[in-house]
Amino acid sequence: MKLNSEALPRRRSSETVLQTISRTFRDSELNKQLGAEIAGNYSHTALFARAEELLAKRIIDGDPLAYFLQGQLYFEEGWYEEALTQFEKIKEMDFQALYQLGVMYYDGLGTKEDPEKGVEYMQIIINSNSPKARHLKYAAAYNLGRSYFEGCGVKHSDKEAERLWLIAADHGNPKASVKAQSTLGMFYSTSNSKDLKKAFFWHSEACGNGSLESQGVVGVMYLYGQGIHQNTMAALECLKEAAERGNVYAQGHLVEYYYKRKFYTKAAAFARRHASWILM
Repeated sequence: MKLNSEALPRRRSSETVLQTISRTFRDSELNKQLGAEIAGNYSHTALFARAEELLAKRIIDGDPLAYFLQGQLYFEEGWYEEALTQFEKIKEMDFQALYQLGVMYYDGLGTKEDPEKGVEYMQIIINSNSPKARHLKYAAAYNLGRSYFEGCGVKHSDKEAERLWLIAADHGNPKASVKAQSTLGMFYSTSNSKDLKKAFFWHSEACGNGSLESQGVVGVMYLYGQGIHQNTMAALECLKEAAERGNVYAQGHLVEYYYKRKFYTKAAAFARRHASWILM
């Protein structure tokens, strides 16, 4: 089971940062200008330059949020060394910067891999009583669970990984770590910790909270009666929706399902329709 860190949300960086600036910096005239720029047909390069310009001015004024936003701008752009420099400047006062540094040190983004430091930063967030760290605790618990599962930065422990992922999943809370919910589904599907009823439960929770990965798995579990009573109708509904969203796993299982039942025309048509995804 290969896992990735749960990073802060990533989109087209310059547009996202401009939108954040517009919401955060309470300057009505500036917000009006930014709204027009974001809505206009501006190139990514132009929006990126505008974001840098605005953030540079705020940084000169000593605004710590501007430091974070500039670091995030670079992070989303893949300029990891520049992002690391910005986050390091404010890690003592900004938990989001500390979180991103934890991800970067653990995965070796913009710096040499240092999983022990990544673990240390995630633990600081989890153990903090500050309200400013509260919204990061689920993701930090997921990442720390990953460290124990992989035995990287800490001694391997499936038991501790499970404990942390259960904290991160928070009984299926949609505002918690959906990645942890999906990971628990995979964890309980493995031979060492096999419990297909638990696996189905957690994949269902993650699916209900928008996980594309878990949606495909839930469809297959319904299809073959794994951890739940077999329900072909529910399986096909789930797999079709996941397939339309680009889930290759679901697409492959649907083609196999149609083929085995000798719906050859339907299998071929579906395979052609999704060939670019299935063959990737």
